[in-house]
Amino acid sequence: MRPKFILFILSFSLVIGGCGGTGLRGNGTEPASPSSQSLHELDKELTNLSSQNTAAAHTQLASLATRAGAAAKQGSDAKHRVAFYRVAAVAAWQAGNAGESLVLPMSDAGAAACDALPDKDNTAPRDCSLIRLAAPMAVQDKLAREITNYQHKVDAGRKLPSGDLTPLRLIFEGFESQFAKVSTIRNSLGSLAVPQEFKVRTDRQWLMIYCNAVKAWSLSGDVEGAPLDSFTAMAKRKKEMTEQLESKDVAADCRTVPATEHFNGQ
Repeated sequence: MRPKFILFILSFSLVIGGCGGTGLRGNGTEPASPSSQSLHELDKELTNLSSQNTAAAHTQLASLATRAGAAAKQGSDAKHRVAFYRVAAVAAWQAGNAGESLVLPMSDAGAAACDALPDKDNTAPRDCSLIRLAAPMAVQDKLAREITNYQHKVDAGRKLPSGDLTPLRLIFEGFESQFAKVSTIRNSLGSLAVPQEFKVRTDRQWLMIYCNAVKAWSLSGDVEGAPLDSFTAMAKRKKEMTEQLESKDVAADCRTVPATEHFNGQ
């Protein structure tokens, strides 16, 4: 995680969290029950845990996702429920492997809650956009972790065995699929009242997926005996993604783009 990026994404939660209830925490040694924790408190917990890239923090983020999801189900105010689901979906995403089984349930429930709002996503544009981003970005992060092993082999000067071609092709297709999903979300931001910086950060997530797809494509060229037509076919699809980025004035420049970077709109 990049410190400046974390500061941006976490400041938003603290602002909107102030509208939460005044639930009390537990005795300080155990997490409070969902019903006793306000949105503000859960957001503060998300802020704290998101700044830590440790296995323990990931486990706690998964717990936070479960508790925020439970709080959302108990809520009576529709917009407030969406805010709880935003915490749940983002915490599950940022929990990495520990939250993998939670991302879809939380983001699906959150998306349904957004669809039930009076003006749908327009009622809570940032919360709903983040809820919809959580699942594809969690998949992108998982794929980015998977591709690391292949990159290490190439960096060590080794050719990849022929058996690596199919997994790399599937990883490329996975990035391509998430790129398309985030493209849809990104395009919807034009009609939503979200700050320009939020759009810029979303574009960065979009670009990140593209850059990881490029990496998968490049690594497929390091597979021993890989047929040229496979490499060429992926190159054509990579070019289509490049053109989509550039049509929205997003430079397809991967030189300073990390493999993963957390974003929860704050």
